[in-house]
Amino acid sequence: MKNSRKIIFIVSVITVFMAVTVLVPSEGHAKKWRLSIATGGTGGTYYPTGGGVGELLRKRIDMIDSATAEVTAGSVENIQLVNRGRADMGMVCWIGAVGAGLTDKVPNVRTVFTIHGSTCHWAVGKDSGINTFVDMKGKRVAFDAPGSAGLVSCGKVMELFGVDINKDIEALRIKQGKGVDGFKDGRIDVVFGDAGFPNSSFMDLCTTRDVKLLSFTPAELKKISDKYPSLPEEIIPGGTYKGNDKDIHTYTESGAWIVNADLPEELVYQIVKTIHQNQAWLTKNVHKAIGRWKFDPSVGELAPLHPGAAKYYKEIGLLK
Repeated sequence: MKNSRKIIFIVSVITVFMAVTVLVPSEGHAKKWRLSIATGGTGGTYYPTGGGVGELLRKRIDMIDSATAEVTAGSVENIQLVNRGRADMGMVCWIGAVGAGLTDKVPNVRTVFTIHGSTCHWAVGKDSGINTFVDMKGKRVAFDAPGSAGLVSCGKVMELFGVDINKDIEALRIKQGKGVDGFKDGRIDVVFGDAGFPNSSFMDLCTTRDVKLLSFTPAELKKISDKYPSLPEEIIPGGTYKGNDKDIHTYTESGAWIVNADLPEELVYQIVKTIHQNQAWLTKNVHKAIGRWKFDPSVGELAPLHPGAAKYYKEIGLLK
């Protein structure tokens, strides 16, 4: 009987040991990353593109357990979240960082590639008589929420044309979706949105009201880009939005995909490689704006290039 109890005890100890061995990963077991991607509001382009990329990364990279797009106020908040390590990656319009005075205050931010510009849409009623920034004086204008690059760029651009958004207009600092809703209801005269085109909010707006998207003159666009090189001209092709059959000459907020400096080189290398090699698929199945992303080490001029991105650019011959 004693021997029988002894055998049962030994078997029990062995069973427990084996169970613990299975449950506890070995020291060499690869870490699975759960990544967060700082994007923007649900009505813009950053959120759906970030979500689509996150799902691709989850499926294609063994090191990644999940990559989730987080709703944020936009670029200014995103760069701060990534710098503090509260988000692993993010999408930013660089004018937001410049305007908020953050370019030398984000030591933990690294760039990896250039994303689509956030194209500046200015929607007014077709018969409103509003054709320029000066015409907006005394009007109710919906910009974007605090923490967004759009709000920063609007203030700087309108100032170039003698319009003070704090004095000359009734400025509404609200998310793009709320601005669109207010415009539909007639409570807002002008609605601004910075997003890759075609943008779902403005597509909806142009189908429910007679809307004109403002097109600026070459002189106006040159004045903007001369002062702010990160706001170059961009053309929205005619027919992109209902009722706007001619090309719309506007400007865009150029931007970058950023990551936290502490992300491992191999992880970032795999991320950049996977997105680049699947860019055509993402453009077709997630959003057309992804087709305008550029994989070029020159993005490191905005903030230092992450070593993982540099590794990939060396591999494909873009960096020595």
